[in-house]
Amino acid sequence: MPLTGAGFWQRALRLWQRPPDTEPEPELPIPGEMPGIRIGGFALVRTVAQGSFGELHLATDPASGLPVALKTVRFAGHDLTRERFLAESAAAARLSHESIVATYASGIDGLGDAAYGWIAMEWVSGHDLSRYASSPWLLPERLALELLARVADGLAHAHAQGVIHRDLKPSNILVNLAQNVVKIADFGCARLSDADRSRSGVMLGSPVYMAPEQVLGGAIDGRCDLYALSALAWQLFTGRPPLEATSLAELLQAIVHRPPDLLSSVRPDLPPLLSDILQRGLSKSPADRQRDASHWARELRLVAATLPPTRNTPDAPPLGLPRHND
Repeated sequence: MPLTGAGFWQRALRLWQRPPDTEPEPELPIPGEMPGIRIGGFALVRTVAQGSFGELHLATDPASGLPVALKTVRFAGHDLTRERFLAESAAAARLSHESIVATYASGIDGLGDAAYGWIAMEWVSGHDLSRYASSPWLLPERLALELLARVADGLAHAHAQGVIHRDLKPSNILVNLAQNVVKIADFGCARLSDADRSRSGVMLGSPVYMAPEQVLGGAIDGRCDLYALSALAWQLFTGRPPLEATSLAELLQAIVHRPPDLLSSVRPDLPPLLSDILQRGLSKSPADRQRDASHWARELRLVAATLPPTRNTPDAPPLGLPRHND
């Protein structure tokens, strides 16, 4: 039945009003811009991005001299509790995988309304996958499959630890093609900064990549990440998301009720098996998707093995400066 009722429209309005993920990307670090300021023992270099509830800073670890991405989240003004912050950051710290941005440390500083939580994470130089999600910058098919399989490996590790991303999207996948790096960013952080939305029943996640069960506010598990990864993959091969609409409400209706086009109808040159894999990953019911991320990765590697080796990789399109894990 169609989505109706005040709850749906309240969620849609709140989601529509979320700030877009369009903060300017940082240049390489310039030492000394924030002299003498430390959080959790890390020396701040510069502020990279600011949001409603916190900031992202480039910092350095004085012990090693290495760069660190340090996120802060304020507690005042929304429902994020200290207990939830510590639980979420501890869950992220349990994740140790080459395809996941590492969490080094976390803590809480300040008192009263000035209290804030902080998370220190691996600093990743490169670009995010949104760079390669539209023509003419689409990745060679075999390279895209290999990168996506590695993302799925990271998800499989996280899901085995009981951690769900919930907001997988191209801008949360960081890549450095020259160094063969692909890493999932923002495990836990998206939920931390949006904890008040979660508690009030408002959806978390980016609408285009959101699974139907997230739209409906139902129980979720790792298969919601599989849906998002399948939607992301569909876009990497076509240059557009699998479902499009002229309004947020129409998009959410489509996610719940309208099946996406077959990949084979848009890219008949690709192996039919790939179309089948993504169609199952985009199933409305979680039970109809692949059973886990490891299975999804194995299927993509089977397809990749049928394609010729990648000879050339595209340069990053001229859409701004290098993105780091912001």
